[in-house]
Amino acid sequence: MSIQPVVQYASLTDVGMRRSANQDDLAVRLCKEYSEWVTMGHLFVVADGMGGHSVGDLASRITVETLPLAFVKSDAEAPSRRLAGAVDAANRAIADKARENPEFSDMGTTCSALSLSAEGAWIAHVGDSRVYRLRDGVIEQLTFDHSLQWEMIRQGRATAENSELLHPRNVITRCLGPNKNVEIDVEGPFDVRAGDRFLLCSDGLTGHVTDSEMGTVVNLLPAAEASRLLIDLANCRGGADNTTVVIAVVKEYPAVANPTIESQAESGGQAADQATAARRSVWGRISIVLFGLFALSGLILLIIKRQSSAGPILVCGALLLGFVQLIMSTRQRTTVEVGESGQSTSKASIGVRKPAECSPYRRESAELGLEFLDLLSQAQGELTAAATDNGWGLDVKELTRLSQRAVVAREEKLPGGGLREYAKALRILMKEFTGHMRPRG
Repeated sequence: MSIQPVVQYASLTDVGMRRSANQDDLAVRLCKEYSEWVTMGHLFVVADGMGGHSVGDLASRITVETLPLAFVKSDAEAPSRRLAGAVDAANRAIADKARENPEFSDMGTTCSALSLSAEGAWIAHVGDSRVYRLRDGVIEQLTFDHSLQWEMIRQGRATAENSELLHPRNVITRCLGPNKNVEIDVEGPFDVRAGDRFLLCSDGLTGHVTDSEMGTVVNLLPAAEASRLLIDLANCRGGADNTTVVIAVVKEYPAVANPTIESQAESGGQAADQATAARRSVWGRISIVLFGLFALSGLILLIIKRQSSAGPILVCGALLLGFVQLIMSTRQRTTVEVGESGQSTSKASIGVRKPAECSPYRRESAELGLEFLDLLSQAQGELTAAATDNGWGLDVKELTRLSQRAVVAREEKLPGGGLREYAKALRILMKEFTGHMRPRG
Protein backbone atom coordinates (compact mmCIF):
# COMPACT_ATOMS: atom_id res chain seq x y z
CA MET A 1 0.00 0.00 0.00
CA SER A 2 1.43 3.39 -1.03
CA ILE A 3 1.92 6.03 1.64
CA GLN A 4 -0.32 8.99 0.92
CA PRO A 5 1.60 12.28 0.97
CA VAL A 6 0.34 14.61 3.67
CA VAL A 7 1.59 18.20 3.35
CA GLN A 8 0.22 21.12 5.32
CA TYR A 9 1.08 24.75 4.68
CA ALA A 10 0.67 28.33 5.83
CA SER A 11 1.21 31.46 3.76
CA LEU A 12 1.29 35.15 4.51
CA THR A 13 2.24 38.32 2.66
CA ASP A 14 2.64 41.79 4.16
CA VAL A 15 3.23 45.27 2.76
CA GLY A 16 5.95 46.11 5.31
CA MET A 17 6.60 49.38 7.10
CA ARG A 18 7.83 51.66 4.30
CA ARG A 19 5.78 50.73 1.25
CA SER A 20 2.23 51.79 0.46
CA ALA A 21 1.57 48.87 -1.90
CA ASN A 22 2.41 45.17 -1.81
CA GLN A 23 4.16 43.97 -4.99
CA ASP A 24 4.72 40.46 -3.63
CA ASP A 25 2.36 37.62 -4.45
CA LEU A 26 2.10 33.88 -3.87
CA ALA A 27 0.27 30.78 -5.01
CA VAL A 28 -0.24 27.33 -3.52
CA ARG A 29 -1.82 24.37 -5.28
CA LEU A 30 -2.20 21.06 -3.43
CA CYS A 31 -3.23 17.99 -5.38
CA LYS A 32 -6.59 16.55 -4.35
CA GLU A 33 -5.97 12.98 -5.51
CA TYR A 34 -3.00 10.65 -5.12
CA SER A 35 -2.95 9.95 -8.88
CA GLU A 36 -2.77 13.69 -9.56
CA TRP A 37 0.11 14.07 -7.11
CA VAL A 38 2.04 11.26 -8.82
CA THR A 39 1.63 13.09 -12.14
CA MET A 40 2.60 16.61 -11.09
CA GLY A 41 3.04 17.12 -7.34
CA HIS A 42 2.06 19.92 -4.97
CA LEU A 43 3.03 23.44 -6.09
CA PHE A 44 4.20 26.46 -4.08
CA VAL A 45 5.16 29.81 -5.65
CA VAL A 46 6.52 33.14 -4.38
CA ALA A 47 6.96 36.18 -6.65
CA ASP A 48 8.42 39.59 -5.79
CA GLY A 49 7.47 42.23 -8.37
CA MET A 50 9.47 45.28 -9.40
CA GLY A 51 9.24 48.18 -11.82
CA GLY A 52 7.07 50.85 -10.22
CA HIS A 53 4.14 51.26 -7.89
CA SER A 54 1.52 49.27 -9.82
CA VAL A 55 3.68 47.61 -12.46
CA GLY A 56 5.54 45.33 -10.05
CA ASP A 57 2.24 44.24 -8.58
CA LEU A 58 1.02 43.38 -12.08
CA ALA A 59 4.12 41.30 -12.89
CA SER A 60 3.88 39.21 -9.73
CA ARG A 61 0.13 38.77 -10.15
CA ILE A 62 0.55 37.55 -13.74
CA THR A 63 3.13 35.06 -12.46
CA VAL A 64 0.99 33.51 -9.74
CA GLU A 65 -2.00 33.32 -12.10
CA THR A 66 -0.18 31.97 -15.15
CA LEU A 67 2.31 29.59 -13.56
CA PRO A 68 -0.10 27.22 -11.74
CA LEU A 69 -2.38 27.04 -14.77
CA ALA A 70 0.52 26.22 -17.12
CA PHE A 71 1.81 23.71 -14.57
CA VAL A 72 -1.48 21.82 -14.56
CA LYS A 73 -2.03 21.97 -18.32
CA SER A 74 1.48 20.82 -19.23
CA ASP A 75 1.80 17.42 -20.86
CA ALA A 76 5.45 17.04 -19.79
CA GLU A 77 5.98 13.78 -17.93
CA ALA A 78 8.98 14.87 -15.84
CA PRO A 79 8.17 17.26 -12.96
CA SER A 80 11.32 19.26 -13.73
CA ARG A 81 10.22 20.01 -17.30
CA ARG A 82 6.65 20.67 -16.19
CA LEU A 83 7.89 23.19 -13.61
CA ALA A 84 10.39 24.90 -15.91
CA GLY A 85 7.79 25.15 -18.67
CA ALA A 86 5.33 26.77 -16.26
CA VAL A 87 7.89 29.39 -15.18
CA ASP A 88 8.73 30.06 -18.82
CA ALA A 89 5.03 30.52 -19.58
CA ALA A 90 4.79 33.11 -16.80
CA ASN A 91 7.81 34.94 -18.18
CA ARG A 92 6.31 35.10 -21.67
CA ALA A 93 2.96 36.28 -20.28
CA ILE A 94 4.68 39.19 -18.52
CA ALA A 95 6.74 40.05 -21.61
CA ASP A 96 3.62 39.99 -23.81
CA LYS A 97 1.79 42.29 -21.38
CA ALA A 98 4.73 44.69 -21.33
CA ARG A 99 4.63 45.02 -25.12
CA GLU A 100 0.99 46.10 -24.95
CA ASN A 101 1.74 49.25 -22.97
CA PRO A 102 4.99 51.32 -22.86
CA GLU A 103 4.34 52.03 -19.18
CA PHE A 104 4.84 48.34 -18.44
CA SER A 105 8.17 48.06 -20.25
CA ASP A 106 10.31 47.91 -17.11
CA MET A 107 8.18 45.53 -15.07
CA GLY A 108 9.53 42.23 -13.83
CA THR A 109 9.41 39.83 -10.93
CA THR A 110 11.41 37.20 -9.16
CA CYS A 111 9.97 33.71 -9.03
CA SER A 112 10.71 30.73 -6.81
CA ALA A 113 8.55 27.67 -7.45
CA LEU A 114 8.68 24.42 -5.49
CA SER A 115 7.08 21.13 -6.54
CA LEU A 116 6.82 18.30 -4.01
CA SER A 117 6.36 15.31 -6.26
CA ALA A 118 6.86 11.56 -6.36
CA GLU A 119 10.43 12.22 -7.53
CA GLY A 120 11.14 14.47 -4.55
CA ALA A 121 11.43 18.26 -4.37
CA TRP A 122 12.04 20.15 -7.62
CA ILE A 123 12.72 23.89 -7.69
CA ALA A 124 12.53 26.35 -10.60
CA HIS A 125 14.02 29.69 -9.69
CA VAL A 126 14.75 33.15 -11.12
CA GLY A 127 15.79 36.13 -8.97
CA ASP A 128 16.60 36.53 -5.29
CA SER A 129 13.53 35.12 -3.58
CA ARG A 130 14.56 31.90 -1.85
CA VAL A 131 13.63 28.31 -1.05
CA TYR A 132 14.92 26.63 2.12
CA ARG A 133 14.61 23.14 3.54
CA LEU A 134 14.65 22.54 7.28
CA ARG A 135 15.65 19.09 8.54
CA ASP A 136 17.15 17.75 11.77
CA GLY A 137 17.78 21.19 13.24
CA VAL A 138 19.55 22.56 10.14
CA ILE A 139 18.21 25.07 7.61
CA GLU A 140 19.55 24.77 4.05
CA GLN A 141 19.25 27.35 1.27
CA LEU A 142 18.39 25.41 -1.89
CA THR A 143 18.43 28.32 -4.37
CA PHE A 144 21.19 30.56 -5.69
CA ASP A 145 20.49 34.30 -5.46
CA HIS A 146 20.57 35.93 -8.89
CA SER A 147 21.92 39.12 -7.38
CA LEU A 148 24.99 41.30 -7.87
CA GLN A 149 26.31 40.35 -4.43
CA TRP A 150 26.09 36.60 -5.05
CA GLU A 151 27.54 36.89 -8.56
CA MET A 152 30.53 38.83 -7.23
CA ILE A 153 31.08 36.16 -4.57
CA ARG A 154 30.78 33.39 -7.18
CA GLN A 155 33.36 35.12 -9.37
CA GLY A 156 35.74 35.60 -6.44
CA ARG A 157 35.45 39.38 -6.58
CA ALA A 158 33.88 39.60 -3.11
CA THR A 159 33.43 37.48 -0.03
CA ALA A 160 30.38 36.74 2.08
CA GLU A 161 31.88 39.01 4.75
CA ASN A 162 32.52 42.11 2.60
CA SER A 163 29.90 41.83 -0.15
CA GLU A 164 27.48 44.07 1.78
CA LEU A 165 30.12 46.82 1.84
CA LEU A 166 31.14 46.49 -1.81
CA HIS A 167 27.84 45.87 -3.59
CA PRO A 168 24.20 46.88 -2.97
CA ARG A 169 21.87 44.15 -1.78
CA ASN A 170 18.88 44.95 -3.99
CA VAL A 171 20.51 44.68 -7.44
CA ILE A 172 19.33 41.47 -9.12
CA THR A 173 20.89 39.99 -12.24
CA ARG A 174 17.96 37.94 -13.52
CA CYS A 175 14.16 38.14 -13.34
CA LEU A 176 10.99 37.30 -15.24
CA GLY A 177 9.54 39.82 -17.67
CA PRO A 178 12.13 42.03 -19.39
CA ASN A 179 13.01 39.43 -22.04
CA LYS A 180 10.93 36.81 -23.77
CA ASN A 181 13.60 34.22 -23.06
CA VAL A 182 14.96 33.78 -19.54
CA GLU A 183 17.47 31.41 -17.99
CA ILE A 184 15.73 29.32 -15.33
CA ASP A 185 17.63 27.48 -12.61
CA VAL A 186 16.14 24.03 -12.09
CA GLU A 187 17.42 22.28 -8.96
CA GLY A 188 16.62 18.77 -7.78
CA PRO A 189 15.24 16.36 -7.10
CA PHE A 190 15.94 16.77 -3.40
CA ASP A 191 15.09 14.06 -0.92
CA VAL A 192 11.82 14.61 0.97
CA ARG A 193 11.00 12.98 4.30
CA ALA A 194 8.28 13.16 6.90
CA GLY A 195 9.21 15.98 9.26
CA ASP A 196 10.82 18.18 6.60
CA ARG A 197 9.74 21.79 6.38
CA PHE A 198 10.18 23.98 3.30
CA LEU A 199 10.26 27.77 3.43
CA LEU A 200 9.73 30.03 0.41
CA CYS A 201 10.18 33.75 0.97
CA SER A 202 10.85 37.08 -0.70
CA ASP A 203 13.88 39.22 0.11
CA GLY A 204 11.76 41.36 2.41
CA LEU A 205 12.29 38.58 4.95
CA THR A 206 15.92 37.67 4.25
CA GLY A 207 16.91 41.32 4.37
CA HIS A 208 15.98 41.52 8.06
CA VAL A 209 15.98 37.98 9.49
CA THR A 210 18.97 35.65 9.48
CA ASP A 211 18.90 32.09 8.17
CA SER A 212 19.44 30.74 11.67
CA GLU A 213 16.55 32.79 13.07
CA MET A 214 14.26 31.71 10.24
CA GLY A 215 15.20 28.09 10.83
CA THR A 216 14.57 28.33 14.57
CA VAL A 217 11.12 29.85 14.11
CA VAL A 218 10.04 27.40 11.39
CA ASN A 219 11.46 24.49 13.38
CA LEU A 220 9.70 25.20 16.66
CA LEU A 221 6.38 26.84 15.82
CA PRO A 222 3.32 25.66 13.89
CA ALA A 223 3.42 26.91 10.31
CA ALA A 224 0.79 29.64 10.75
CA GLU A 225 2.44 31.02 13.90
CA ALA A 226 5.89 30.78 12.35
CA SER A 227 4.91 32.75 9.24
CA ARG A 228 3.33 35.44 11.41
CA LEU A 229 6.37 35.75 13.68
CA LEU A 230 8.77 35.93 10.74
CA ILE A 231 6.87 38.84 9.22
CA ASP A 232 6.54 40.56 12.60
CA LEU A 233 10.31 40.26 13.04
CA ALA A 234 10.97 41.76 9.61
CA ASN A 235 8.62 44.68 10.31
CA CYS A 236 9.98 45.16 13.81
CA ARG A 237 13.46 45.55 12.30
CA GLY A 238 12.43 48.16 9.77
CA GLY A 239 10.15 46.39 7.29
CA ALA A 240 11.93 48.05 4.38
CA ASP A 241 10.20 45.91 1.78
CA ASN A 242 7.14 43.75 1.23
CA THR A 243 7.51 40.35 2.89
CA THR A 244 6.05 37.04 1.78
CA VAL A 245 6.35 33.68 3.52
CA VAL A 246 5.13 30.22 2.52
CA ILE A 247 5.83 27.28 4.84
CA ALA A 248 5.14 23.69 3.76
CA VAL A 249 5.21 21.02 6.48
CA VAL A 250 5.65 17.42 5.38
CA LYS A 251 3.67 15.12 7.67
CA GLU A 252 3.76 11.91 5.62
CA TYR A 253 5.62 11.19 2.40
CA PRO A 254 6.35 8.14 0.25
CA ALA A 255 10.01 7.14 0.01
CA VAL A 256 11.76 9.04 -2.78
CA ALA A 257 13.72 6.67 -5.01
CA ASN A 258 17.31 7.74 -5.75
CA PRO A 259 17.16 11.54 -5.42
CA THR A 260 20.02 13.03 -7.45
CA ILE A 261 20.84 15.73 -4.94
CA GLU A 262 21.43 14.71 -1.33
CA SER A 263 22.00 17.11 1.51
CA GLN A 264 25.62 17.26 2.62
CA ALA A 265 24.23 17.45 6.14
CA GLU A 266 23.44 13.74 5.78
CA SER A 267 27.15 12.96 5.86
CA GLY A 268 28.36 15.26 8.53
CA GLY A 269 27.02 18.75 7.83
CA GLN A 270 29.64 21.41 8.32
CA ALA A 271 32.38 18.84 8.79
CA ALA A 272 31.62 17.43 5.36
CA ASP A 273 31.67 20.92 3.88
CA GLN A 274 35.04 21.62 5.45
CA ALA A 275 36.46 18.29 4.33
CA THR A 276 35.25 18.87 0.78
CA ALA A 277 36.68 22.38 0.76
CA ALA A 278 39.96 21.07 2.14
CA ARG A 279 40.19 18.41 -0.58
CA ARG A 280 39.50 20.97 -3.29
CA SER A 281 42.11 23.28 -1.79
CA VAL A 282 44.74 20.52 -1.62
CA TRP A 283 44.12 19.43 -5.19
CA GLY A 284 44.21 23.01 -6.35
CA ARG A 285 47.60 23.57 -4.71
CA ILE A 286 48.99 20.29 -6.05
CA SER A 287 47.83 21.13 -9.57
CA ILE A 288 49.35 24.60 -9.41
CA VAL A 289 52.69 23.25 -8.15
CA LEU A 290 52.85 20.52 -10.79
CA PHE A 291 51.82 22.94 -13.49
CA GLY A 292 54.64 25.24 -12.41
CA LEU A 293 57.13 22.37 -12.46
CA PHE A 294 56.06 21.38 -15.97
CA ALA A 295 56.39 24.96 -17.16
CA LEU A 296 59.81 25.37 -15.51
CA SER A 297 61.02 22.07 -16.98
CA GLY A 298 59.90 23.16 -20.41
CA LEU A 299 61.71 26.44 -20.09
CA ILE A 300 64.92 24.69 -19.02
CA LEU A 301 64.70 22.18 -21.89
CA LEU A 302 64.09 24.89 -24.44
CA ILE A 303 66.94 27.11 -23.21
CA ILE A 304 69.62 24.53 -22.36
CA LYS A 305 68.90 21.67 -24.76
CA ARG A 306 67.02 23.75 -27.30
CA GLN A 307 64.58 20.91 -27.82
CA SER A 308 61.47 22.47 -29.20
CA SER A 309 59.69 19.09 -29.21
CA ALA A 310 59.36 19.22 -25.45
CA GLY A 311 56.84 22.04 -25.68
CA PRO A 312 53.87 20.01 -26.98
CA ILE A 313 54.53 17.27 -24.41
CA LEU A 314 54.45 19.74 -21.55
CA VAL A 315 51.34 21.44 -22.88
CA CYS A 316 49.60 18.06 -22.99
CA GLY A 317 50.71 17.35 -19.42
CA ALA A 318 49.38 20.70 -18.22
CA LEU A 319 46.05 20.13 -19.96
CA LEU A 320 45.81 16.70 -18.37
CA LEU A 321 46.34 18.20 -14.93
CA GLY A 322 43.69 20.80 -15.61
CA PHE A 323 41.29 18.04 -16.61
CA VAL A 324 41.98 16.11 -13.41
CA GLN A 325 41.37 19.21 -11.33
CA LEU A 326 38.13 19.87 -13.19
CA ILE A 327 36.91 16.36 -12.40
CA MET A 328 37.76 16.79 -8.71
CA SER A 329 35.99 20.14 -8.45
CA THR A 330 32.77 19.66 -10.41
CA ARG A 331 29.36 18.26 -9.73
CA GLN A 332 26.29 17.54 -11.82
CA ARG A 333 23.22 19.72 -12.00
CA THR A 334 20.12 19.55 -14.15
CA THR A 335 19.03 22.21 -16.63
CA VAL A 336 15.90 22.19 -18.74
CA GLU A 337 15.34 23.77 -22.13
CA VAL A 338 11.89 25.11 -22.88
CA GLY A 339 10.44 26.42 -26.12
CA GLU A 340 7.85 28.94 -27.18
CA SER A 341 5.00 26.66 -26.12
CA GLY A 342 6.32 26.35 -22.61
CA GLN A 343 7.05 22.66 -23.17
CA SER A 344 10.41 20.99 -23.02
CA THR A 345 12.24 21.09 -26.37
CA SER A 346 14.66 18.35 -25.37
CA LYS A 347 15.39 15.97 -22.57
CA ALA A 348 16.99 17.38 -19.44
CA SER A 349 20.66 17.98 -20.17
CA ILE A 350 23.33 17.29 -17.58
CA GLY A 351 26.12 19.79 -17.18
CA VAL A 352 28.91 20.37 -14.68
CA ARG A 353 28.88 22.99 -11.99
CA LYS A 354 31.36 23.83 -9.27
CA PRO A 355 30.51 22.45 -5.81
CA ALA A 356 30.30 25.98 -4.39
CA GLU A 357 27.46 26.61 -6.84
CA CYS A 358 25.45 23.48 -6.07
CA SER A 359 22.59 23.14 -3.62
CA PRO A 360 22.43 23.46 -0.77
CA TYR A 361 24.26 26.75 -1.13
CA ARG A 362 24.28 27.63 2.55
CA ARG A 363 23.28 25.92 5.78
CA GLU A 364 22.90 27.18 9.33
CA SER A 365 21.90 25.72 12.65
CA ALA A 366 18.22 26.10 13.50
CA GLU A 367 18.64 25.27 17.17
CA LEU A 368 17.11 27.70 19.64
CA GLY A 369 19.70 29.83 21.43
CA LEU A 370 19.44 32.17 24.39
CA GLU A 371 20.69 35.04 22.23
CA PHE A 372 17.62 34.86 20.01
CA LEU A 373 15.30 34.73 23.01
CA ASP A 374 17.09 37.77 24.43
CA LEU A 375 16.51 39.64 21.17
CA LEU A 376 12.80 38.85 21.30
CA SER A 377 12.60 39.92 24.93
CA GLN A 378 14.39 43.17 24.12
CA ALA A 379 12.06 43.84 21.16
CA GLN A 380 9.04 43.26 23.39
CA GLY A 381 10.38 45.67 26.00
CA GLU A 382 11.17 48.42 23.49
CA LEU A 383 7.80 48.13 21.74
CA THR A 384 5.96 48.16 25.05
CA ALA A 385 7.80 51.32 26.06
CA ALA A 386 7.01 52.98 22.72
CA ALA A 387 3.34 52.04 23.00
CA THR A 388 3.14 53.41 26.54
CA ASP A 389 4.90 56.65 25.63
CA ASN A 390 2.57 57.24 22.69
CA GLY A 391 -0.60 56.30 24.52
CA TRP A 392 -1.52 53.36 22.29
CA GLY A 393 -4.09 50.96 23.61
CA LEU A 394 -2.53 47.74 24.91
CA ASP A 395 -3.75 44.63 26.64
CA VAL A 396 -1.22 45.04 29.45
CA LYS A 397 -2.61 42.12 31.45
CA GLU A 398 -2.14 39.68 28.57
CA LEU A 399 1.37 40.99 27.82
CA THR A 400 2.34 40.55 31.46
CA ARG A 401 0.99 37.00 31.50
CA LEU A 402 2.90 36.08 28.34
CA SER A 403 6.11 37.60 29.69
CA GLN A 404 5.84 35.64 32.92
CA ARG A 405 5.23 32.38 31.05
CA ALA A 406 8.19 33.07 28.79
CA VAL A 407 10.46 33.64 31.79
CA VAL A 408 9.31 30.38 33.40
CA ALA A 409 9.86 28.46 30.15
CA ARG A 410 13.40 29.82 29.90
CA GLU A 411 14.30 29.17 33.51
CA GLU A 412 12.90 25.63 33.51
CA LYS A 413 14.26 24.95 30.01
CA LEU A 414 10.89 23.86 28.68
CA PRO A 415 10.54 22.88 24.99
CA GLY A 416 10.56 26.04 22.91
CA GLY A 417 12.09 28.08 25.72
CA GLY A 418 9.26 30.62 25.68
CA LEU A 419 9.45 31.26 21.92
CA ARG A 420 5.71 30.83 21.47
CA GLU A 421 4.94 33.28 24.28
CA TYR A 422 7.33 35.87 22.84
CA ALA A 423 5.72 35.39 19.42
CA LYS A 424 2.24 36.04 20.81
CA ALA A 425 3.40 39.11 22.71
CA LEU A 426 5.17 40.48 19.62
CA ARG A 427 1.99 39.94 17.59
CA ILE A 428 -0.03 42.06 20.04
CA LEU A 429 2.57 44.81 19.98
CA MET A 430 3.21 44.81 16.23
CA LYS A 431 -0.51 44.98 15.52
CA GLU A 432 -0.61 48.29 17.39
CA PHE A 433 2.73 49.46 16.04
CA THR A 434 1.91 48.86 12.38
CA GLY A 435 -1.53 50.36 12.82
CA HIS A 436 -0.02 53.64 13.97
CA MET A 437 3.28 53.77 12.06
CA ARG A 438 2.61 52.18 8.69
CA PRO A 439 2.24 54.59 5.73
CA ARG A 440 -1.30 54.93 4.45
CA GLY A 441 -2.74 55.24 0.97
